[in-house]
Amino acid sequence: MWRLILALMVLGSAHALIAQTGREEEKPAFQPPETLSITDIDAPTFSIASGTVVLDAVISEAGKVQTIEVRRDIASLTEPLVGAVKEWKFSPAMLAGKAVTSRVPVAFTVRPPLWHVDQIPLPALKPQTGAAIQAAFQPAEVIRAVFPRYPESNIVNAVTIVLEVTLSEKGEAGEAKVLRDFPPLTAEADAVVGDWRFLPATYNGRPVPSRIILAFMFRPPLSNYP
Repeated sequence: MWRLILALMVLGSAHALIAQTGREEEKPAFQPPETLSITDIDAPTFSIASGTVVLDAVISEAGKVQTIEVRRDIASLTEPLVGAVKEWKFSPAMLAGKAVTSRVPVAFTVRPPLWHVDQIPLPALKPQTGAAIQAAFQPAEVIRAVFPRYPESNIVNAVTIVLEVTLSEKGEAGEAKVLRDFPPLTAEADAVVGDWRFLPATYNGRPVPSRIILAFMFRPPLSNYP
């Protein structure tokens, strides 16, 4: 009998250990920050540059932009974009119901005034700072970008469309929330989001859902110029 009792005690201890280990491996749900409001983005009128600038905005527990790290740079476009993003407002990221510092990537794309241009050659990726490397949350990274098409109706002035795109744990683009609208250009911007490619965000090395802000500036096509 005592052997049976001992065996049951050992079995019970094993089950308790497995259950405890399972609880330790469970990670609290991470909720990425969400954009509450944005300001206008004004690209310099003297610049003829096109392509994609990518920033990582560090969002505090209060939802404020603390710092901005440039990940992909186009000299004449980066500075005005950094100045604009500093004024944006966010809800903070949440971990186990508590606000935590996090990052939001912002990709700002200026479309060249040409009709037949599609995929964007991305500027070289700049190294992260030491603080960014050590951060628990690593934001999603753009690895392929695509220009939206011009609609059949030509545009007269430069117009910027801004979308906040939800990314899955695999880095796949999902729902896009419109932050700055200008029909019919918004539909053209939204239509190419699925053609972009991203490395997923991670928290402590594990892939997590995240968000990325994609801004598209349309310039008048060359056919509009005299």
